[in-house]
Amino acid sequence: MAEVIQNEPIANGIYRMVVSGAPLGRAGQFHMLRMPGTLDPLLGRPISICEADAKTGETTFVYQTVGRGTAQFARLLPGQEIEAQGAYGNGFPLIAGNAVLIGGGIGTAPMLQLAKELRADAPSRRIDVYLGFREEAYLEEAFTRYADSVTLNIGGYVVSDVNFSRKATFYACGPSPMLRAAVIAAEQANASLFVSLEKHMACGVGACLGCTCQTTNGRKRVCKDGPVFDYREVQDAI
Repeated sequence: MAEVIQNEPIANGIYRMVVSGAPLGRAGQFHMLRMPGTLDPLLGRPISICEADAKTGETTFVYQTVGRGTAQFARLLPGQEIEAQGAYGNGFPLIAGNAVLIGGGIGTAPMLQLAKELRADAPSRRIDVYLGFREEAYLEEAFTRYADSVTLNIGGYVVSDVNFSRKATFYACGPSPMLRAAVIAAEQANASLFVSLEKHMACGVGACLGCTCQTTNGRKRVCKDGPVFDYREVQDAI
C-alpha cells in the first residue's frame, strides 16, 4: 500500500497524485494502481511514473480521468491509501549526448522523470522539450527545472516543431498518431528515436499476453519487454 500525500487537478480532467511508500522506479516505467478493498474495477490501471524522489521516497503520478478506475483515483484524499504495484517495465535508456523529448497529452508525464534523469546523468548536456496538448497545457513549469528549452504546441502538431536532423537522441511518448509522425520524421532523418507505447494492460507483468506487439524480433509484451522500444524494432504497435 502507498499513502496519498497530495491529489489535485492540474488541468481539465488531469490530476497530479503524490504518494509515499510506492516502490521507486525510473523514467518510462509504470505502476499498476488500484483502489484497495474493492473489485470494481477488478484490474489495476497502468500509470506512468511522472517523478520519483529517492530522498523523500515519494512518487508522483499524473493521470487522466477516463473511466471508473481513474475516476475513483480522483476522489482520493491525503492520508488515504492506494495499491501501487511496480515499478514495472523497461524504462528509457540514458544515451550520451544531447536529448530531445517529445510528449503529447498525458504522454508528457513520463518525460518529466526522463528529463530529470538525463540532467543528473550528464549535467552539461542540452535537453530540449516539446510538449503538445489539444486544449490546455500542464507541467510546463516543472520541465524548466531540468530542460534548456520547453516548447509548447496547443491545438497543433507538436512533431512538426522538432528538427530531427540535429545531432541528438530523441524520445517520444504520446498518442499513436503523434508517435507515427515521429517515426516517419526519424526515418527520413535517420535519427535515433525511442518511443514509449500505450497498450491496454491487464496484469502489468507479462503473464496474460494481452498487450503484445509485433517487432523485428518476434512478438513482445509491451508491459514486460517495453513499454519503451527503439522505433526501428516496432512494427505494428504505432
